[in-house]
Amino acid sequence: MLRASGIQWDLREVDNYECYEELDWEVQWQKEGDSLARYLVRIGEMVESIKIIQQALEGIPGGPYENLKSAALIEKRSQNGMILNIDSLVKIVSYF
Repeated sequence: MLRASGIQWDLREVDNYECYEELDWEVQWQKEGDSLARYLVRIGEMVESIKIIQQALEGIPGGPYENLKSAALIEKRSQNGMILNIDSLVKIVSYF
């Protein structure tokens, strides 16, 4: 309701929250202070969120990656396919 009342304040901007200072975004606000202003602020926030997500996705570096979950599921098996140690079995069961 603060931003729908004409005050351009957002914690992400004031407190340099996470990586928001590296992204191009604007605080959404309206000066009217009524229900329509609150609605327009929410719609504007959704549009800005999409812009923030797109910028964040573009900033993800390319290249190979490691799937840590699959590495945790690598277990030792005997020749007949039986799991050899209880730790591997616990990892598999706790994953699901």
